[in-house]
Amino acid sequence: MRITHIFNPRLLSALLLCLTLFPYSAQGRITPGPLVGDHMVLQQQTDVRLWGWTDNAGATLTLRTSWNKTKYKATADEGGRWEFLIPTPAASFDPQTVTISQGKEKVELTDVLIGEVWLASGQSNMEMPLHGFEGCPVENSAQHIAESIRYKDRLHFCTVAFSPHPEEVDTVTAVWHNCTPATARDFCAVGYFFGARLTEALGCPVGVINSSLGATRVEGWTPIDIVSTYPRENLQSDTYLNAHLVRPAYNVDRALPCVFYNGMIHPIEPYTIKGFLWYQAEANVNEPQHYATRLSNMVRSWRQRWGQGDLPFYTVEICPYDYFWAADKATIALMREAQFRATEMLPRMGMVCTNDLVKDYEYWQIHPCMKKEVGERLCYWALGDTYGMEGIDYRYPVYRSMQVEETTRGKQVRLSFDYADDGFNRNVGIEGFEICGPDSVWHKASAGTSGRQITVRSDEVAEPVAVRYAFKSFQPGNLKGGSGLPVIPFRTDNFPK
Repeated sequence: MRITHIFNPRLLSALLLCLTLFPYSAQGRITPGPLVGDHMVLQQQTDVRLWGWTDNAGATLTLRTSWNKTKYKATADEGGRWEFLIPTPAASFDPQTVTISQGKEKVELTDVLIGEVWLASGQSNMEMPLHGFEGCPVENSAQHIAESIRYKDRLHFCTVAFSPHPEEVDTVTAVWHNCTPATARDFCAVGYFFGARLTEALGCPVGVINSSLGATRVEGWTPIDIVSTYPRENLQSDTYLNAHLVRPAYNVDRALPCVFYNGMIHPIEPYTIKGFLWYQAEANVNEPQHYATRLSNMVRSWRQRWGQGDLPFYTVEICPYDYFWAADKATIALMREAQFRATEMLPRMGMVCTNDLVKDYEYWQIHPCMKKEVGERLCYWALGDTYGMEGIDYRYPVYRSMQVEETTRGKQVRLSFDYADDGFNRNVGIEGFEICGPDSVWHKASAGTSGRQITVRSDEVAEPVAVRYAFKSFQPGNLKGGSGLPVIPFRTDNFPK
């Protein structure tokens, strides 16, 4: 059979013109999802989710990685969304590439590291950058920024853009960066210090994602199906319904429920991570009675939506501060108590105590400068609890029980603690204890160590009934366990205030 080719110059010119004007019409444009990009860190030794969109529903996409020779395929759904589940190898500092193709369209993602990935969220103490806020410095920030170059190609981080929304959305701007002084200075300080210590301890790359915003409540980071069950949360106000239209960021109502979850957490939920870091509660200090339940509700919902089981969740205790917006200063101590109680309501939770991480002059400073210690203490929780590294001290001395006993000087209270196997850091000069009798009037008390226990007394209280430690809005304590971690503020009573 003979085939005759007929050359038509006009037809060829028209075809070339179409290919020039519409080069990708047959393939569609590939748009990777949030966090899927250059410099990203992928969680090691698991199946990570990579996703995005194409203009062509039903199109077949392929994915190749530089660490194996497997060719993965995925089909875009009717909305053009595609998704791959890709097995990752053990962590390595060797940069990798991921190539996603559809026909002749190709997206190559470079400088990809395999390691450990954590998400940091909350309000301004988490948002606070390494160079600090105006009038609120991070201690020794110039030194830390200069030294951040040592983590180049070891620590990558990403800040999720301000993006409140009244409905759950799928996209948000979130760009990864390699760690350098130019990029580290604007990344959240707590996340930076956590990641720096973690990469040193584990000897592998670390990726930290920051999605936080100052003055926001826990309800603002919680899905609507949960918040809709809370009384007095208005999900139909004009302010709520127009949250996505507010620019610049400082004009948005930070007290709004749900909108920060919708726009800044939901879009990144497909990304595979190792765990959560949380620094928030200042905006909720007027309702400590609800906080433990509402934080645990948020944690449970995040875990369910990530679909990775009980991902570890480590929170930070609110700092000693005057909290001028609190209707009653007694609620501040109750909020710290609620934060700790929340960690006992679900598995794989823990709290960093910050009672000692404040300067005397920071009575009116809601953003205390010692962020390095906060980040490192979060890292201790991860090392000891998540990674099971033996020998790491990460739990704080926690009050367990009290006993009133008779002495030659009168009655005193003997306190017992959990996680105080190494005793305490001092026997004299202990500050922060109060004691009361049947009249519920609190008096400053003297305290001393007795092995793994603490004895408390006051000449003004003949019949002691209860003891409190650092149970005020601003009451830094100096009592620590043998490992240097502070005793968590507590009370032995259940008085209303």
